[in-house]
Amino acid sequence: MPKDDLTPKDPHDRLFKRVMSDEANVRQFIKEFLPKDISSQIDLKEMKLIPTEKIKGYNKYYMDIAVECYISDTKGQLYFVFEHKSYPDPGVLLQILSYMTVTWDEQRKKNVPLTPVIPVVIYHGFSSWNITTHFQGQFDSLNESIKPYIPEFNYVLVDLTQIPNDEIEQKAKSTPFLMASLLLMKLVALHDIEGIIRIAVIIKLSEEERIILILYLFYTLDVDQDTMQRIVKELGGEELMPSLAEKLMSKGEVKGKQDLLIKQLRRKFGLSSSDEKMIRSVTDEVKLDAAAEAVLDAKSKDEVLKLLGH
Repeated sequence: MPKDDLTPKDPHDRLFKRVMSDEANVRQFIKEFLPKDISSQIDLKEMKLIPTEKIKGYNKYYMDIAVECYISDTKGQLYFVFEHKSYPDPGVLLQILSYMTVTWDEQRKKNVPLTPVIPVVIYHGFSSWNITTHFQGQFDSLNESIKPYIPEFNYVLVDLTQIPNDEIEQKAKSTPFLMASLLLMKLVALHDIEGIIRIAVIIKLSEEERIILILYLFYTLDVDQDTMQRIVKELGGEELMPSLAEKLMSKGEVKGKQDLLIKQLRRKFGLSSSDEKMIRSVTDEVKLDAAAEAVLDAKSKDEVLKLLGH
């Protein structure tokens, strides 16, 4: 496994991309999680993934995936936006509009017919989704004389936190990795540890898929070492890759010491985001222990940070 897979920049995005880069998973998601009046009109056999990063002029700032397909015999696109923040971001509507306009501009330049784009937002954040599902709804007030001059479109919202676990299991049962990933993304956001352990026990996945989920959980769950060890064990991490399990547990100890030092310094002196980032970069347990002890008698924050070699 590539080294950077162990330290993803954003584990939520990484998992979503891994799951939805498999066309079988995308087909199952379209078939079972989109409204039937849309999914029933889509030719799933002829659909194909489109790399959005190759679209000129479009700067994506969330993980997104586009699918080219036929919708009621009309060539079109499904555009998936993945939202995983702890709070809903109203900028999602402008992101969708941006994707639509650059897509249509490219088609116009190529002198080909414009194709419809159906946006789909997948959400699994902790807070309730309170963003309007239609573009004009984000304006404070629009009287009827103004509405015809303002763009308007809707998007499909798939809020995983509002779908019961057993329903997700049923809808995605033929694609186990999709099922496990959707459930775990939901349960991580809700911090449902027992639910995560239950899922870990019942899923039947390949070795590679289980390792991917172990890494995802390690980098997204804020739990103590014993709980993480229990989850890793249920997912088969100890039997799959003992060295990986040991490394994760060791990194868990380092994270705990980093957390303790940050809390101590924040309580006594205050702590900037750059200070916290610096502490997170220190993995030497001896230095972290020495700094934690020094906080008690230190007269300033700098006295403690110097012990970390900064």
